[in-house]
Amino acid sequence: MRQDIPYPLTKLAVFVDGWNFKYATYDSFGIHVDFIKLLDYLKKDSILIRAYYYTGEWTTDSIEQYVKLTSPPDPLALREELENQRRRSQSFHRFLNRNGYMVVRKPLKVFAGGTIKADLDLELAIDMLSLVDRCDKYILCSGDGDFVPLVRAVAQRGVRIQVLSTQHPDAYARCNFKAADELVDAADEFVELYDLLPQIARNWPVQK
Repeated sequence: MRQDIPYPLTKLAVFVDGWNFKYATYDSFGIHVDFIKLLDYLKKDSILIRAYYYTGEWTTDSIEQYVKLTSPPDPLALREELENQRRRSQSFHRFLNRNGYMVVRKPLKVFAGGTIKADLDLELAIDMLSLVDRCDKYILCSGDGDFVPLVRAVAQRGVRIQVLSTQHPDAYARCNFKAADELVDAADEFVELYDLLPQIARNWPVQK
C-alpha cells in the first residue's frame, strides 16, 4: 500500500533590521513586539537555521559625542538618560540572545546636529549571502529600499525572499513610514505587518 511521502520542511533564516522594524511597529502603530511570539510565528512549519537581529548601540564615546554636539541645558541629565537607555538595550539584547536570536550590534555614529545612525547593511548582506546554500527561504523584517540589490542577488541564488513590513496608511499618517515599493516589488512575497499585530504584539489591543 502506497504511503504519502511527507513534504520536506522549509529551511528558514530570519533577518530583523532592528531600527527599521521599530519604526514599522512601535512608531507606526504604538505596539511593543513580543519577539518570542514573532519568531514562533515566522518559523511555523519550517526548520529555523538562524534568526538575526541587527541594531546600533550607545557606547561611552557616542554618548559623550552626542552630549557635546547637542549642547543640552543639562548635560548631566542627558548623559544619565542615555546611560539608562544603554543599560535597557543591553538587557533587551541579552533577552534576544537567550531566546533564539543572534544579535549583531554596532556602535552608534553621531553626526552634526545630533543625528544618530548605525549602518548594519553590510553585516546583514554578509550574513544573507553566507547562508544561501543552507536555506530555502529568507524573511527580511525591514522596509528599507537599500536592500533591493541584496534581495535580487539572493533570489538569483535560489532562495525565496519574504519581506515583512508595512505600507498601511496609518503608519504613513502617524510617522511618515512606508516600506519602499522597490523592495516590495523585488521580494517574492510581501506580508503586511499590520495584519499580524494581534499575533505578535505585547500590548494588544493598542490603546488610543
